[in-house]
Amino acid sequence: MHWDAVTIGSIVSVVICVVIIVYLGFKVSALVKSDAEKHKQ
Repeated sequence: MHWDAVTIGSIVSVVICVVIIVYLGFKVSALVKSDAEKHKQ
């Protein structure tokens, strides 16, 4: 495997995308849970 700037850049961008998706997923699930709690009351 030849490690050049393009390879490293693409890997970094993929990692950042995954982190953002996971973070947004946690945010949405937290919002849904808090919203459900409000509706229960």
